[in-house]
Amino acid sequence: MDSSKRKRARKACQPCHERKRKCDGSEPCTTCTEWDYECYYEDRPQGKSRAVRQPSPRSQTAKSPQQSVPGPSPAESDHCGLVRRMEANSGAAFVRKLGLKIDPAKAPKLNLFGWNIGARQLSSQPSTGPALSLFEITSWDHLKALAQVYFEKVDPCYGFIEQSHFFERLNARWQSSPVPEVYDSVICGIAAIGCLFSQRSATITELHLIRTAKSCLEMHHLTGPPCLDLLTGWTLRSMYLRMTDSPHSTWMASSTLMHLIEASGLHPEKQYDSVLPPPLECDQHARPDIHRRLVGVAHHLNVWSSYDLGLSRVLFRTDDLPLPPSPKLGDYTGEVLGLLPVSVRMDPGKTKDETDLEPTLFKLLEGSHSQSPSVMAQCNLVLCILRRIHTQNLDLSPKLAEKILALLKKALGCARSMVMDCSPWHQVANVPFQIICVLLVMDTRSSLAMLPEAMQTLNLVASTYNTETMREACSAAYLLVLLHQQRRRDDVAIFGEALNNHQQEQPVDFSQQFNPSAEEYNWLGALVADLPGLQRVDLDQFLNADMMDGSFMGSGGNFPTESR
Repeated sequence: MDSSKRKRARKACQPCHERKRKCDGSEPCTTCTEWDYECYYEDRPQGKSRAVRQPSPRSQTAKSPQQSVPGPSPAESDHCGLVRRMEANSGAAFVRKLGLKIDPAKAPKLNLFGWNIGARQLSSQPSTGPALSLFEITSWDHLKALAQVYFEKVDPCYGFIEQSHFFERLNARWQSSPVPEVYDSVICGIAAIGCLFSQRSATITELHLIRTAKSCLEMHHLTGPPCLDLLTGWTLRSMYLRMTDSPHSTWMASSTLMHLIEASGLHPEKQYDSVLPPPLECDQHARPDIHRRLVGVAHHLNVWSSYDLGLSRVLFRTDDLPLPPSPKLGDYTGEVLGLLPVSVRMDPGKTKDETDLEPTLFKLLEGSHSQSPSVMAQCNLVLCILRRIHTQNLDLSPKLAEKILALLKKALGCARSMVMDCSPWHQVANVPFQIICVLLVMDTRSSLAMLPEAMQTLNLVASTYNTETMREACSAAYLLVLLHQQRRRDDVAIFGEALNNHQQEQPVDFSQQFNPSAEEYNWLGALVADLPGLQRVDLDQFLNADMMDGSFMGSGGNFPTESR
């Protein structure tokens, strides 16, 4: 092999070295030019831990038009970076690009597979017409029973309603005039979610409750800042849509909710002297902690619906997040909302250095989450960060990869327990599907060994909630695994053909220990540097291993670190 024909950088530039990317040694290198990084090289004398920055010769002569190389403009670089971050946050784009990489001809279409369990259809839908009155839908005892289900299963995770205050309002409402009120949207919203978390099949009552709640919200005429009842009703509607409806419907509802919160003046923690009307002055029972919880849940719903769709989230002029909610017995809303600061920092519009992803991921994995919905929210954020890491072609340490797989396995167990408990949170379908995709990208023995459990979990969700959405998710997951298997079979066939041809031409005695010379060792080191798939291979371990042991094989994914 002619070493003069091999293009290998003798020294990587500092940005490529820090980001663990392949560098071609140019000044500036191709990677820095594409990603709009400041390319420079550092002299590292032996025995010194601190590097002395040396300016690139290209940067010294950049002022000469004849010698400068035109690069992308700052506007173009910012736009490209924004698109990459939007695609990385979106689960739909991640699945589409994964399929295109395996087999472009058979890749699944762009779709948010398994975004939730989907709409549960009835054999006979309620007739079209005006929404029914709250008193015409069901009885007071039934509403009370459904509300008990809500406060038992949902309120501990999204706790922004005072239970005692709700039942007081429910009793008072049942003794008042049947004329529709805005608080009917709260009663119907809680009861509809209670139906969802108590029956695996939709009922006429649930559909009427949702229709009445929507009618109350849309017909309410604003004559001033929105009241807390209206904000609570819109929050409940956004929650229900996130678990059952399409991504765009959820994003529209959550965006409307965020605009109403801004109009109410509920989001700023600090109040200032102003001639503008005070926030929610008509609400006598509202407490600051309830305000913070409601704003936090609204942020949470809007952030993730916008990320999944690759659309903009609603930003306030002062985009300060609410303070953490006060602790309450049996309540873990603080665990879920505690993820909000990291979630907001993942906004595609923020140009944060992507090298901070690994420390952020490590800190996130160290967080304590006690209940299944909270664990699923934690796992969803981890999966988003992994997609960003995959897009940036960054490596993960073996210790971090082990922690990631442990959390993914824990999340799969939580999904199964939530299905058995009739708790169809949106993540019960979304997380298992995205886990399957991440396991295929990691492509290590440990990750692939978890695939059967992930597929069984997704099938359990689909068999329990037999919706069109879940059937599509299972079909897409099966197709991705099938394409990956076919790709692996084709690779094995190529390896087999290469070995057979080599053995026919020159039989090799593998019983002899391979002891390379210094020159051969340097050549192998150069080969490892040239091939991205081998850069994580321990060369000493490889050379000293038994060459007859077929269990050693370099990883083929973007961010795995262990051998398959």
